[in-house]
Amino acid sequence: MNRSQRRSRREGADSDQSFEKQNVTSQLTTLERLVEEARASTYEAINSHHRDFLSIRVYTHDPLDEAATLNDKYETTSTLVATNPSPDLIERLDNIGHSLKAIVRMAKTHANLKDIDDQILHGEIAVCASSIVEAGEMLNEIEDMRVSQEPLQVLHGQFVKKRAAVRAELEYLSDEMVRVVETGCVHELHVTYGVTSNYDNVPYENAVTLSDLFFAMRELDVVRTRADVLVTALAENWLLPLLRAPSTPLSVSRTKLGASMSIGAFGRSSAVFVPSAMDHDQFVQHIVDVQRVWTTVLQFVRDDLFHECDDDHADVYAYMGQKLWARVWPTIHDELLVPLVPDNVDALSDVQCMVPLLELENAWMEVVPIAELRVRNAARSLLQTYVSKRRSDLLTTVASILASDDANVVVVGGDGPVIDVLAEHTGKGGKGGKNGKGGKGGKGSMLPEEDADGALHFPRCSISVQAQLLVEFARETIGFAQGDGSRTAATYVHAVRDAFSLYRCLMPSQWSILSVDAKRAFIMFNDCTFLVHHLTALGHGLREHWPRELRASATFVDLIASFRTLARESMSPVLQRTRDSVVRELGMWTQKGWLNENVLDDAEQRLVVACGCVAQVAHTAQAHLPSRVYLTVLGLLADVVVGYVAKRLSECVVSDTKARALVRLVAPVLALESRLFVLTSGTGQTRAPVAKYCSEWDGLQTQVRRLSMGTK
Repeated sequence: MNRSQRRSRREGADSDQSFEKQNVTSQLTTLERLVEEARASTYEAINSHHRDFLSIRVYTHDPLDEAATLNDKYETTSTLVATNPSPDLIERLDNIGHSLKAIVRMAKTHANLKDIDDQILHGEIAVCASSIVEAGEMLNEIEDMRVSQEPLQVLHGQFVKKRAAVRAELEYLSDEMVRVVETGCVHELHVTYGVTSNYDNVPYENAVTLSDLFFAMRELDVVRTRADVLVTALAENWLLPLLRAPSTPLSVSRTKLGASMSIGAFGRSSAVFVPSAMDHDQFVQHIVDVQRVWTTVLQFVRDDLFHECDDDHADVYAYMGQKLWARVWPTIHDELLVPLVPDNVDALSDVQCMVPLLELENAWMEVVPIAELRVRNAARSLLQTYVSKRRSDLLTTVASILASDDANVVVVGGDGPVIDVLAEHTGKGGKGGKNGKGGKGGKGSMLPEEDADGALHFPRCSISVQAQLLVEFARETIGFAQGDGSRTAATYVHAVRDAFSLYRCLMPSQWSILSVDAKRAFIMFNDCTFLVHHLTALGHGLREHWPRELRASATFVDLIASFRTLARESMSPVLQRTRDSVVRELGMWTQKGWLNENVLDDAEQRLVVACGCVAQVAHTAQAHLPSRVYLTVLGLLADVVVGYVAKRLSECVVSDTKARALVRLVAPVLALESRLFVLTSGTGQTRAPVAKYCSEWDGLQTQVRRLSMGTK
């Protein structure tokens, strides 16, 4: 110890003795002066160190020691004020205390941030993380105190930089210690127990261990993010492939420095896992093999990934275990649990079928809480699992039907041969033939009750094969609800409801060309109408045979509104597009004051093209839509042409010669009555009342008669 240091200590001791001899007022005055000096020296130390204008005097000065000395003096003065309290003294003491607290916080924050770089170089990553967290907490406290903003901003900027440096170091260490390597179809997980140098190959004083890494990541709240990445890799590259092909080569190697686990190093199994193609013994052996390889993977995670980690990291281990279980459980349920469920509801009382899966689940008991193990819950509620399986099978069947690209149509309802294979009744309430099809004189698909006046018969039209098969599925499934008893009847009813919902979800997206393809739009409209027809009384005849709980609530009437909306939405775009096309082709007919000009040839050609657009869509509609709907569609389209022509004719006053020319000019429009407003049936052709469906038709006839007579 040199002479100046001894002199400084003697002066400090003498200063403490003289401070204690002062009265309370003098001590407060001295403290106020010392606090301001400490504040100035702390601000200077912060600016000097973090703004790179270091001086030997300031760099060797430790403001934290000075603040600690002031704390001792503050405690001494507090004791004196307590013996002789007065408002003025208490207020002065409180102000000193608040200022001293802010100085101590800033000094500690400065000390923590100043040492971060050295701690990173020494490999003290856990200490770095703790220092960063402590500095952040103290900065939050300082923001609520009355301090100068300039040094506070300097500390904030340094805090952000140091935190980024620590996180970058954690990224490097994490990549070095836990690394997934993919080479073709081979995946390897390498774990290094300790890292001895940084990314510049500068050796650490102490090797960074896995325990240090987990502690630092947990301090900075990034451990779960990193764990999620690792969970995804383990589930997608190890657990799920091994579930489907447990014979895939899996190897684990360990050394004193680390361990590695690889899968597929000697080729992967080419066999496709199909539970339905296995008998019971083969399927049980498959589950046993899955348990064996999964145990190897989980043991690697426990023994090597968390190598020599104490109980402080048990929460990270448990988090990874729960995440892994959550990732693999849906596949276990669909590919292992569901195939084990008996197909016969009477066999559900024997839970022996669940034993292989229960043993597989035992491998997870160390990493997953018992409450999270779902195979046990499934075994306890085997009936519910059976119900879910049946419902899933039924909806899978429906999805495959609706996903087919079969564009064929079938004709149902109306007069003539009925191709609706689902019709229980045809004709005037009579039974169908051997194949369930009505005779030639039948009225078509009918509700289960007799309908003598034909009011409830479905009109003749074309529907898609998918809609017909959907109704067939619905009626068969509703029949199951009658024979399977009350325990599973609700399953079949809800499966039917879900099947109709699947149609609304899948078919519009599958037929995405409804706005440009009139045939598809009309078929979709017919499908919705056909489904509404059957939803009205689906299962009504079987209601008395259903369980009592279902009789009041099992109905499908509430689905009707959505299908009617879908019917309108499927038809409207193509009709609007056709109307726009007709208006565009009419051209001059949509404008006023041109009939007196010599442009009749062009005007006639415009009418012919516009009527052709109407006729093109009308022929498609007549081939597929019910007669009443066809006439309504035709009337909507014809109204566009008829309305504009009637307006133009009403505006002109012409001679007899010109009048006869105009009558010949609008002949294509008048021909719509004989060409399109005609219905063909088994008894011949019937002309429909044009004015009933085309609101502008009477106005056109009035103008044509006026021109024919040569009068207004």
